[in-house]
Amino acid sequence: MQLESLLYIWYQPCGYKAMYDFIMHFCFFLSIFRCIQIAMYFGYDICVYTVLVPLLGLLLHRGFVVFHDCCHESYFPSITYAEKKRKNPMNVIIATLWGIFTMTSPNWMLDHGIHHQTNGRLHNKYGFKFNELLYYNAEQYRRFTKMQKWIFSFFHTPLVFFIVFPLLYFGVIQRGIYLVKKWKYGDKIHSSWSTIWTHHIINNVGVYMLIRFAMRYNMVVPYLLATYIGWLINFIFFFNQHTYNPCYVVKDEEWSQKESGILGSSFIQIPMVFKYFTMGIEYHHVHHMNTKIPGYHTQEYHESVYEVGNGKLFDNVVHLSLSQCMSNLWLVLYDETKQKYITRQEADAEINNKKQE
Repeated sequence: MQLESLLYIWYQPCGYKAMYDFIMHFCFFLSIFRCIQIAMYFGYDICVYTVLVPLLGLLLHRGFVVFHDCCHESYFPSITYAEKKRKNPMNVIIATLWGIFTMTSPNWMLDHGIHHQTNGRLHNKYGFKFNELLYYNAEQYRRFTKMQKWIFSFFHTPLVFFIVFPLLYFGVIQRGIYLVKKWKYGDKIHSSWSTIWTHHIINNVGVYMLIRFAMRYNMVVPYLLATYIGWLINFIFFFNQHTYNPCYVVKDEEWSQKESGILGSSFIQIPMVFKYFTMGIEYHHVHHMNTKIPGYHTQEYHESVYEVGNGKLFDNVVHLSLSQCMSNLWLVLYDETKQKYITRQEADAEINNKKQE
């Protein structure tokens, strides 16, 4: 048995840990929500917007990680009934709940599941992008007109891309995009019309009721701002989990799930004080190797590889510091010739060099 399979036996989902994690996290979340309400009532706006709102944003980011694990059915373990493993309804319930607070329906998994099969996989059978947040390669950029280059440059400036796109993606697109995709792609979307409708309706009604509740207690601005902070963290994390150098982008026949994790998913170095809020998603190489390892076990799994196997399994995993993560935000194109991600300035410099030749 391979080391990673052996360790999974120790670190698969645990019902008791999941329930404890959920209760503690949700109580923490509600406590901060209540603190904001009280502080707003007494007029302590500075405390609200400098301390409590960012803290609530971090908790909402953690809520999205829990939602993510529930969608993977890895937060709570599967139920064994009549010698068959069945889905645990607790994963659906908690995904629906945190989906309302983070304004994302469980339909999100329809895209995310394909992402795990196509990360770094060029020209794959799914017709899905090998990098979800990069839309063009260097060769396509070179063929752009001046106007197209200007538009591309404007929207891919980090200040614009990472501020505007989270609002569009979570605030607008997630309201009903999977109904459009089901209509467009039909049976390629492996979920029924009724399931997609149900998830979207519950999520949208829940979000509407949440906003009405926040308005009633004069909390709509602090809550929406905290939600936006959570979205922003989600986007920056997701971008850096797969967009860095040296990168992993290979042909369809060369791709493997294991290498997509080890070579195509980063290990972001998070300060200890923030590790509670990220819930192990920074160990993204572990998650892409095996999506059934829950976030509350990824750090232990990673450390056990070094204890049991001397770390050889993860020798080639790319470690990213927070400063490197910020630098990576300027990587906007994939250069198939150089087999690396490049900035727009690098692409422009190469175009100018070729003109001079």
